[in-house]
Amino acid sequence: MYKKLFGGLCLAFASALVFSACKKDSAPGPASTSSQKLSVYLTDDPALYDSVLIDIKYVEVKTDTSEAHKNDDLFGDNDNDKDDDHKGKDDFGKWDTLNIVPGMYDVSKLRNGIDTLLGSANINGAIRKIRITLGAGNALTVGGVNYPLNLLPGINNYLYVKINNKHHHEVATGQTALWIDFDISRSIVFINGQYYLRPVLRPFNDHNFARLKGSVLPAEAAPLVTVYNATDSANGIPRADGDFKIRGIKEGSYTVLYKGFNGYHDTTINNIQLKNGEETALPAITLTK
Repeated sequence: MYKKLFGGLCLAFASALVFSACKKDSAPGPASTSSQKLSVYLTDDPALYDSVLIDIKYVEVKTDTSEAHKNDDLFGDNDNDKDDDHKGKDDFGKWDTLNIVPGMYDVSKLRNGIDTLLGSANINGAIRKIRITLGAGNALTVGGVNYPLNLLPGINNYLYVKINNKHHHEVATGQTALWIDFDISRSIVFINGQYYLRPVLRPFNDHNFARLKGSVLPAEAAPLVTVYNATDSANGIPRADGDFKIRGIKEGSYTVLYKGFNGYHDTTINNIQLKNGEETALPAITLTK
């Protein structure tokens, strides 16, 4: 089962994956000096590994209180807002460290709607970026065998996520929250018999992105659920009871593929309409041989 899946993943990885957050068209909201509590949650777009341990040392947020920059540091406009690794200041803002519990996070367990609080802090200003500093203890287990998960050569241990203030987080009574999807299916590269980490991180929240849930049986089919269209895709691995949930999907029309293993046939559902802020429930599916 794993060999079949890894073959397909390797072809996908061979294409030009770029480590970046999702591109959006809208600009951040105006800079502000009002204090707010920021909470950052971690979740996973899963793949078929037993475990994926990510060694997280620090989580920081870049904020900007300058009115002069509120219309300048536009999301995704490729201006001179460079990333200065682990420096306290950066173009258009400063970095604050979130309160976190450093250590190993098994992101493979953060699926089907499950997330974990990665860090929090009281901040001032518009949120520009999240910076995650990785340690050297990353590892994965597949088929009961443990492997080191070194960063792909050329990728450093500072991971950046660009934040669109109007799109990626939600605000309620002074509380600000956003979720970071650690997209494991695109983040692990298998080259010459070794696994490498090339992190792909995507910010989202449930108000401005769509959710999908359903059920697929039997468990013997070890099903993998993929929702996709021409511009976006996400995976779901059902629980033992067959239920699954996928979050952080862009609004649009999608195809849902139920991939069967162990001799079970695939099933496809077309033209599933997903809307921002809504959870769409699919009919239960039973795969057959």
